[in-house]
Amino acid sequence: MSWLPRVGERTRERVSREFDNLGPEACIAEILDELRRSNPEVLDMASRCAADLGDAAQLMVGFGMFYRLLAAEARALRFELLPRVSAQTRERVARTIDEKGVDAFTRDAIAELERSNPELLQMAHSFASRQPGASYLAAMQGFALLHACLMAQVADDAATVH
Repeated sequence: MSWLPRVGERTRERVSREFDNLGPEACIAEILDELRRSNPEVLDMASRCAADLGDAAQLMVGFGMFYRLLAAEARALRFELLPRVSAQTRERVARTIDEKGVDAFTRDAIAELERSNPELLQMAHSFASRQPGASYLAAMQGFALLHACLMAQVADDAATVH
């Protein structure tokens, strides 16, 4: 079983207040700095998804908030960082997408997100449904990809420890 922090309602509300109080631009600048240092593969995936979907700056807000929610919950649980996704893990997830097909992969990843992290899914759903320039499905595929890569990296890291 893979483990990522389960985002709670309090964390979701706190991060939403941060975005409201500081503004999305300031929050995204901070998140992008963190990703450049600690998770460049996640940054690259999010950036590519956002660019492919249309309004890259607006979509990065959603992907950034998604990551921030997980990171904030991890810190609240006294974990320093989320797993650093490796190129190998990303490639393995890409192969899985190729084998299953995008639609089946997305369905499975969203079902896992619904089971393991409903608050995070709620945020992703809410954000994706408000994007006029991108399709809901394409935005959800981006969230599913990020989550699946983080989950796969946790599993890889756990296997390495044992």
